[in-house]
Amino acid sequence: MTFADITMVPVPRDRQEAYRAFSARMAAVYRDHGATRIVEYWQAGERARPEDFHAEGAVYAEGELRGLADAAGARDAESVVVSVIEWPSRTARDRGIAAAAQDRRVLDTLEEEPLFDGGRLLGETFEVVLRAPADD
Repeated sequence: MTFADITMVPVPRDRQEAYRAFSARMAAVYRDHGATRIVEYWQAGERARPEDFHAEGAVYAEGELRGLADAAGARDAESVVVSVIEWPSRTARDRGIAAAAQDRRVLDTLEEEPLFDGGRLLGETFEVVLRAPADD
C-alpha cells in the first residue's frame, strides 16, 4: 500500500525561487532514500475564496470559512506550499524518513538561513486510497 507524507508551510513570496532550489535538493535526498514520487504545489496568485471549495453554508471554528492559507497561518506576503512525498509502503517510508534525517545533505541545511518558519509547518502521513487516473 502506498503512503504519502503531506506537508503545508507558508513561505515568503520573495523567497519562492530560493525555496524551489532548496526543495529540489531535498527531493533528491528523499528519492535516494526510497520516495517514489514528489510533487509540490505553490499557492497560485491571490488566496482562493473558501466558498469556492466548500458547500454552501459550511462553517469552521468561530463561524468563518477558512482556506488552507488561513489554516497554515500564512501572512499577507506569504504563499502556501503543499508537498506530497509518496513511498511504496509504510516500512519504506519509515526507513526513508529515518535515513533522510541522518543524511549529510539534510544536516547541512541546518547551517543555512531558513527560508520559512519550520514551526508553522503542518504535516501528516496518509495511506493513498485513490489515484485517478493512474499516471504511473
